[in-house]
Amino acid sequence: MKIKEGNILIYYTFDVASEIQVEKLEKVMGKKPVESQIECTKVTPKYIKYNPAPYLLKFGKKQLELDGKKLEFDVAAKLFEFGVVSIRFTIPYSGNLEDLEEISKDFSDNLALEKEATKYVDRIKKEISDLVVKPIDQHFIEDYMVFQVKEFDKPISAKDLLKEKTTLARILRSEGKVDLSLEEIERTINSNLSYFQDDLVIVDWNAAFVYDPKASWDTLEVLEYANIELLELRAYDTILDKEIDVAYDASIAKRIPLLILSPYSSSIRRLEETKLDVMQLTEKVENALKLVGDQYLANVYNAARDAFFLDEWKISVRKKLDIVDSFYSTLYNKVQTERMVVLETLIVFLIVFEIIIAFLPGKG
Repeated sequence: MKIKEGNILIYYTFDVASEIQVEKLEKVMGKKPVESQIECTKVTPKYIKYNPAPYLLKFGKKQLELDGKKLEFDVAAKLFEFGVVSIRFTIPYSGNLEDLEEISKDFSDNLALEKEATKYVDRIKKEISDLVVKPIDQHFIEDYMVFQVKEFDKPISAKDLLKEKTTLARILRSEGKVDLSLEEIERTINSNLSYFQDDLVIVDWNAAFVYDPKASWDTLEVLEYANIELLELRAYDTILDKEIDVAYDASIAKRIPLLILSPYSSSIRRLEETKLDVMQLTEKVENALKLVGDQYLANVYNAARDAFFLDEWKISVRKKLDIVDSFYSTLYNKVQTERMVVLETLIVFLIVFEIIIAFLPGKG
């Protein structure tokens, strides 16, 4: 089976800050950036869109050498208000479907591509440094591939295309020409969706396969968004882990000298700030794209949500927020206890002082 027209898209998403003031990008860049809204080709409610819209930056063609081969990619970036930058490398593809098995393996976890994506992100951060709130020095990165096919060399239905399940599973798992078990093949292609008779979407944790003769971008936008949500949840989970460790160390620390009235105040402020930041950013990410009203796109998102284990990540983040709450309460109570000890000590000292004064010569 041959692909007549298609693309390979490799996404690298970076968590670079708590917020990017996207509404001020025009002032910094000297021209109005392009808003990137979902281009729907199906009958879709008009309110299926980003809020606020990310901004699209087009860098044009870039020739890269990967594994000794010179390849030309089209490079673009999206800037999201909640502090994420998504870099997209796109390369056209035509040829045998089976050849994508090795190509997928070559592009998966490709350090040269990741390094190039990081260069673009660093360049963007430098240009918009005045618009970045609470920048993150050490990037959190999430990558994802989409194999987009517009046309095969002959018409084919989604049902017939699924007969190539072994090849499709190898492409999505990026394992090359290996013998996957039947269970793994079925598990990989299980999350498949079709809107028309001749289109097909298969979503897996590492990559997605999109066959769409209309070459619409709405499905790709939803997959990118789900991958961004995974990135943010991973970032929050890691941040909360670090803060919990710091709070634990503070809670079991040796007794603080009584002269310090608020021995844990810095830890309490840090916990409170972290909790508010995570809650605010989580809300921004979840509200950035609403798919109510479009059942198909909602199904695509649900397939990605299951493939990326988003619900499990959300549960993990919520549990750690509860732990942060618990540490906050513990440290707050310790502060109150320390203050009471200090006050009681001062009262006793004043009483003793008054008694001593009363028995001094000339007093009484």
